[in-house]
Amino acid sequence: MNGRNCCIRSKSPIIAVILNLLIAGLGHVYLGYTKRGIVLFFLSGFIAIISSGLGWIVGVLLCSYDAWQLANNRPAPFDFLEKYIEEQQTRLRV
Repeated sequence: MNGRNCCIRSKSPIIAVILNLLIAGLGHVYLGYTKRGIVLFFLSGFIAIISSGLGWIVGVLLCSYDAWQLANNRPAPFDFLEKYIEEQQTRLRV
């Protein structure tokens, strides 16, 4: 089940995507993945700097897709970050 708890109160995938479209990583913070959101924010910013801003669009879209997958308890593109940032999900239990 990808390390996600099935008994956790679900949050809206649409809100997570909208927040990520506003600021990369913000949707992850909304979902309870604070460290992951912060890492993705800075990673998207770094990619934007080295790509003259065009990478920001790709970064934001990837972050949005990642948040959508997390909100739906599916495998997400940035799941590999879990072993590096040692984040446990901080969502509330029902």
